[in-house]
Formats: sequence, C-alpha cells, structure tokens
Amino acid sequence: MSDAQQIDNFTEARQQSVRAFKKSVILDAAQRVLDREGIEGATVRAIAKEAGYTPGALYAYYADKDDILAELLCKSLGRAARAVRHLIEVASGSPPGAADLAATFTAYYRQEPAEFDLFLTVLQSRRIGNLSSETSRSLNGRLIAALSPIAESLEASGRWDSQPASEATLQAAGMGLGILLLENSNRLSALGMDGATLLTSGNATLLS
Repeated sequence: MSDAQQIDNFTEARQQSVRAFKKSVILDAAQRVLDREGIEGATVRAIAKEAGYTPGALYAYYADKDDILAELLCKSLGRAARAVRHLIEVASGSPPGAADLAATFTAYYRQEPAEFDLFLTVLQSRRIGNLSSETSRSLNGRLIAALSPIAESLEASGRWDSQPASEATLQAAGMGLGILLLENSNRLSALGMDGATLLTSGNATLLS
C-alpha cells in the first residue's frame, strides 16, 4: 500500500470516527431531553441546544427528528432485550417460561414511561417508512433481539413449532403494550380493571 493510500485510509477512518462521536453526542443529548421533557419536548431545537449545536447542524448527521427518535428507540429496545436476557442469566434451576419473559419485556416499558411514549411515537409515525435502510434494519434487529427469547422459550418446551411461537410472541407483545397504553391513559381504572392482572392472564393464555 502506498503512502498516499495509507493517508487516505487514515483520513477516512478519522472522519468516520469523528462522525460517529458527534452522532453519539446528539443521541445522548436527545436521550436527556426525552428523559427530562418527555416525547413532546424532544424537539430538534431542544436536542440541538442540549448537544451544543445549532438546529441546522443536526441535519448533517440525521435526516430529521424521526431519524433521531428511531435511533433512540433502537437503544431502548437494546435495553429491553438485556432485561429479558438478564432474567434468563440469573435464573437458577429451570429457565424462566415464555410468560415470565414477556412480562419482563412489558415491565421494562412500564418502568420507563418516556421510552414507552417513544416506542409508540416512532411506530405510529407516518414517516417511519422514510427512515434510512440502515436505521430500519437496526430497528427491526433490536425488536427481534428483544422478543426472540420468548419465542425460543416456547420452542424449547417442545410443544411449539417456530412459526406459531413467533406469532404468539408478537401477539403477547402487542397485548402487553396495548394494556400499558390503556393503563397510562387511565382507561383501565375507569373500567375497574387491573393492568397487572390482565397481563398475567393474557400471557398465560397466549404463551402456555
């Protein structure tokens, strides 16, 4: 490799490193704003101010606010996946069942209401189809990583094939998030119902 090629490679690697660092600064700032102000307060202007950039500078690294929120959701799903995996790692004796794993996934978002709002906002956005292919792949991969232990637990029982296990897992996740939505909007209390009870019975029905 010539000296010129080595210099070009070094320059490109440095530029990529700087870009990755600046993106991480923006994401960290966005997470702080989200935690402090909630999803409605997580505007491009607020994120830019928190990161120490002008609003226009953010567009050099992210296409728009939806792109930033999608990457935040990727990180959130990663934390939810770790919570599910942690339950498996600390189990003594028999591994936790699929219903327990599904409950752990839902419990993560019950404990992190700002991240639950983020989850709903990103997935409901009409512009989610305009996310970059890289961000979309990352989002799908993180969601699969968070839910796959549930399906794997069903398959390990010997009573479920792969496709039905995956379908039941998605149904349980959808049910759990739906119950959280009703719970957070006080609809369940108005109906005289308890979210935890509904989750337990629903997971038992879907994942037994």
